[in-house]
Amino acid sequence: MKELSENLKILEFCETHFMHYGFHKTTMDDIAKELRISKKTIYKHFSSKDELVRAVFIRIRNDLSTQIEGVVNGGGDAVVKLYKISKIFSNRAATISNKWLNDLQYYAPDVWREIEEFRIKMMQKNMTMLVEQGKEENLVIDVPTSLIMGIIISSVHGVVNPEFILHNNISLNSAAEMTLEIVFSGILTKKGKKLFKQYKSGS
Repeated sequence: MKELSENLKILEFCETHFMHYGFHKTTMDDIAKELRISKKTIYKHFSSKDELVRAVFIRIRNDLSTQIEGVVNGGGDAVVKLYKISKIFSNRAATISNKWLNDLQYYAPDVWREIEEFRIKMMQKNMTMLVEQGKEENLVIDVPTSLIMGIIISSVHGVVNPEFILHNNISLNSAAEMTLEIVFSGILTKKGKKLFKQYKSGS
């Protein structure tokens, strides 16, 4: 129980710290000092800072997966589910700084590739289900689902990434929010757009 508590304490601190300040300039000494524990304690759970960075990503990935699958498998029409998912993404994006993105791009490309793979798999699985549900409810336009999914994935991949964010002076939160709104406005029917506007104004 103590080891689990130590592990969680380290992860929770590093998630908050890395998201705000990045990880490249943070040393294991810094982490130990902030947590008032020994480096030996940290190394008991994580063999290196690289492993700690990956563990933070896995923690975020699991949290997002749980939230998104809860929405997809829950009640409500496709539009309210799309709206809830957009809020999950924007809320998460609001906690992420450009320093974290920059560090991922230059110092942890393997983790960034894992993030890309996760995003694609997550969208393919969950968004496909919502698009199909939306078609049945006459809330999503009647075009091939594969085309809609290609547009969604390409849009998110092209805009919500470190290179675009860092070179266009825009926050990840704003990029994610605007990208999803533009995509949703393009794939929703008139009825679907009206519902999305209602859900957004009522939030």
